[in-house]
Amino acid sequence: MLEALFKSMPAATWIVDLSGRYSYVTDTYAKLVGRTADECIGRSVDEVMPPALARLYALRHKQLLENRAPKRFEQIWPVRGEPRWFEIHMNCLLDETGEPMGVAGYAQDVTQHMEQQESARRVQEGLEKRVAQRTQQLSVTNEELEAFSYSVSHDLRAPLSNIGGFLGLLQENFADQLGPTGSEYVQQIASNAERMNGLIGDLLQLARVNQGGLLRAQVDLTQMVEEILSGLAAQDPGRQVKIVLPNPTYADCDPGLMRAALVNLLSNAWKFTGRVDHPRIQFGCFVRGTFPVYFVRDNGAGFDMKHADRMFGAFQRFHREAEFPGTGIGLATVKRVIGRHGGQVWAESAPGLGATFYFTLDTPD
Repeated sequence: MLEALFKSMPAATWIVDLSGRYSYVTDTYAKLVGRTADECIGRSVDEVMPPALARLYALRHKQLLENRAPKRFEQIWPVRGEPRWFEIHMNCLLDETGEPMGVAGYAQDVTQHMEQQESARRVQEGLEKRVAQRTQQLSVTNEELEAFSYSVSHDLRAPLSNIGGFLGLLQENFADQLGPTGSEYVQQIASNAERMNGLIGDLLQLARVNQGGLLRAQVDLTQMVEEILSGLAAQDPGRQVKIVLPNPTYADCDPGLMRAALVNLLSNAWKFTGRVDHPRIQFGCFVRGTFPVYFVRDNGAGFDMKHADRMFGAFQRFHREAEFPGTGIGLATVKRVIGRHGGQVWAESAPGLGATFYFTLDTPD
């Protein structure tokens, strides 16, 4: 029954005695070595297997008899002149007293599996290579675009400064000749030049976000928010805004970049609460799972969430310039700053019901 079981197995099975001679082989094994089962019995491994394999298997048999630890490995065998991959299992046979009496092994053809693995590996390597190439190309392109943006923005400031200077001279020296209409035109030019200067400043800030490494430190965000809001209040002394702040809230972040992000979020909150009767701005933090989530909340104009997917893109605006002036760069800067910290940023809002902007500083696992 045991012999019938061995013969029914697809694996090639053999048994070698203590002298290194075959005491049993299946027909499948005999075919692998190019002999019949009867031709193998009583012969040594050296006489049956190719010389290179014979030396290896004689050594493995010896090791098994000494340490009795099972062995498993993959190896190429030449089968009718064709290299084939086999999974080999070998065990030490023990008698009733626990003494070695031989070595048993079996080999299973896994060529197809190994070829599939190799094909998958090559596909994976090809994909990784293409991804690396695309990443490098994208990185170079982004660097070129940022350098171009910075250069153009920087170079535009000089002519804008000249325009502002000459407009001032025009109003100072020729106001009586301009008349009401001319003075209005000059004022419109000055207003647009000032807006362009603000846009250039925002573009420069956006370009700087990706320059240099992160200089992380323990920062009290509550104190930073309080300082920013005090600056906004000083620029707009006629407004009374209720400010809600938590106790000191520390975060591991780059102070300069985080200030840039909070300036944009808080400036938006200050701006969009400009038309409500009881403006309120809140900064806070709560824990979701195991990581902190920070937020800036206001009760201002709000926006329709159907536009949320494009909110953090550059030059995206949800309100008319006449209602709420701006350049549409601020939230793009916020997203880039948070992204550099490995975090996420999102918002919740509704028209007329204010807005809340949430952010994390490390992406949760």
